[in-house]
Amino acid sequence: MVVPVFLPHMGCTQRCIYCHQGYITDIREDDLKARIEMALRGRGTPCEVGLFGGNIFGIEPAVLERIFACFDEHRDVISGFRLSTKPVPLRDETIAILKSSGVNVIELGVPTFNDGILHAMNRGHTAGDLFRAYERLAGEGFRLALQFMVGLPGEGPADIEETIRNMAALHPLYIRIYPLVILRNTPLYKLYEGGEFSPIPFDDALDRAVLIYLNALKRGIDVVNVGLTDNELVRDMVAGGFYHPAYGFLVQSRAFFMAVSGALRKLGDPAEATVILHRNDIPLFVGHKRENLARFAAMGITLHREASGPLQGSFETVSKAGSVSGTMLDGGGQ
Repeated sequence: MVVPVFLPHMGCTQRCIYCHQGYITDIREDDLKARIEMALRGRGTPCEVGLFGGNIFGIEPAVLERIFACFDEHRDVISGFRLSTKPVPLRDETIAILKSSGVNVIELGVPTFNDGILHAMNRGHTAGDLFRAYERLAGEGFRLALQFMVGLPGEGPADIEETIRNMAALHPLYIRIYPLVILRNTPLYKLYEGGEFSPIPFDDALDRAVLIYLNALKRGIDVVNVGLTDNELVRDMVAGGFYHPAYGFLVQSRAFFMAVSGALRKLGDPAEATVILHRNDIPLFVGHKRENLARFAAMGITLHREASGPLQGSFETVSKAGSVSGTMLDGGGQ
């Protein structure tokens, strides 16, 4: 189990254009200890602590040591740490502190591998910085994860393909996929409000997330989170973009739709068919607000379902022309 402790914007020396809060370069020790106490109070079984919400590599080493010292009285229930960070600045002293403090997993945020977009987002690093950090940290024995975004300004299908290629080459322990969200009082919001940035259609951004999701799973890379949680934004601040409270479900149900669509094509796009699936997959088959069924109906296909499938994620599509077996991973290409 991972117990999250959020360090909002600690170590961030510049503001990404989609970020809605100011930067925090230091933290009151009493506040941090109270936050830690709230997260770990009364815990009797070992857990991993996740340090999220800032740029750990940007925190001065002396401050970073004080942060980890705040966990000392809870060390008997802490099995290790994982953290999220930008890939820069990569300092020998910081790496030594992380190793001695029991950090096991490092999540590197790399919304895209397109240097032009990274510069426009004011990320403060390049794709090359990510590759160098990944190689160094892996060599130091850390397990590594990656965080991607979809729907960024200037992003095209080729950028998603590049993300998938690099993800396959790096083969992280797991990934997270975040959709771009436009928050009020951000530089991105000013571009959006002034008509200088128009997001792509929601469905297009969703399809891009689905491609990354499916290609990760096909390669044995876990996807631990898709979408933003309420801990990561304030809903009242959302002005546009691709936020949805059930974004992860939308991605999974779109993947299921794509897989069944592929099976139907192999059967010659019959006017009527039955999908035999595991009962737990029925919500994914039906879709959010029955969206998948409506899309099949718009294609002129009447689908029935039979909840007798033995394996979750697998299905069999049957029509007068025959039957085709498949899994949810069959869509998405590559």
